[in-house]
Amino acid sequence: MDPVLNPFRPGAGRRPPVLAGRERILTNFDVVLRRAEEYGEGDRSWVITGLRGVGKTVLLNELMSQANARKWIVAKVEASASVPLRKILATELAKAMRTATGRHLGGSKLKRALAVLKSFTLKLGLDGVTLGAEVEPQHGVADSGRFGEDLTAFLEVVGDASLEFGIGTLLLVDELQEAPSADLEAINMAVHALGQADIPPPVFFVGAGLPSLPAQLAEAASYAERLYVYQPVGLLGAEDVRRALVEPCLERGATWEGDALEQAQQMTRGYPYFVQSIGKHVWDLAPGPVIAAADVAAGGALAREEIDAGLYRSRWERATTAQRRLLTGMAQLRGDNAVEIGELATHLGKARTSDLSVARQELIKKGLVYAPERGLVAFTVPGMADFVLSQDG
Repeated sequence: MDPVLNPFRPGAGRRPPVLAGRERILTNFDVVLRRAEEYGEGDRSWVITGLRGVGKTVLLNELMSQANARKWIVAKVEASASVPLRKILATELAKAMRTATGRHLGGSKLKRALAVLKSFTLKLGLDGVTLGAEVEPQHGVADSGRFGEDLTAFLEVVGDASLEFGIGTLLLVDELQEAPSADLEAINMAVHALGQADIPPPVFFVGAGLPSLPAQLAEAASYAERLYVYQPVGLLGAEDVRRALVEPCLERGATWEGDALEQAQQMTRGYPYFVQSIGKHVWDLAPGPVIAAADVAAGGALAREEIDAGLYRSRWERATTAQRRLLTGMAQLRGDNAVEIGELATHLGKARTSDLSVARQELIKKGLVYAPERGLVAFTVPGMADFVLSQDG
């Protein structure tokens, strides 16, 4: 079949042609949008969690796209351990406000929000942030120098500006688990304060990260357990995998034989990243217009080679010898499931769990493993255990 017409899109953060298995989240977000626009009321904020490659960033981008289409004030950032979250947020909020002033002309409350943002950025020492217009700072609002308090004050003002135009404000933070505890505490504080109003302003926060994120938020502020709607994003069910493979092909005049579809579905193991990779390679190899089992076998092999070389090997090669021993022990004991540190230490012949602390912490920093709960460790990428066991060590 013509590779130019290939509908599948493997890659980090790339939107698949069919967002199979995510309908509930998208339906709930439509309620958030309509509630803000029709009643001027904000909803409870979300935290989306899942392993690498299950589509968290894709979902954030979809939420952003839907809000932008309705002319909301929208800012999306990616947290980083090396750059303060306040700087990243201020920069993107400035872009969002510049866009808003182009979409919504003449709003007095929007002008005030720009002035408050100027004050917010200056007090935080972020004088390099530009608003695209000459704006005098609004002194006395969002300029205490305390990130949590100032973020709260700014979001209250921008929420008021949203009401002026019958829209809402959407703030999206990807890789939120990378933010230091102080920044998580500030986010919690702002979300908590906004939600306590008699009528919460139409400001909606969505954070996304690894499955350890809820525990990190709770450590930063105990009330975070009740503060957010937690939206876990996992592997796809068999029917959703079939939909993700079949529907894009049907739109372009191709179909799957029954056994070929079943074979492809089993190969993916429900991992969205695999679905797109296998779909792409099978399409490119199949003469079409009917995809046969032989096409799946050949395309699936190429997809596996690509995934091993890119997704898995790049992670494996970042690990030191000691760290690889820890990864191998994890794979041997529990596969892709979480393993207790004590059990892992015993398996690796260590007298104390602390003997694994350095290697474990470095692997967490490198993004190869995470701590789903205290005393546990697990791979961040589905299928990593099989790759690790295939290595010589």
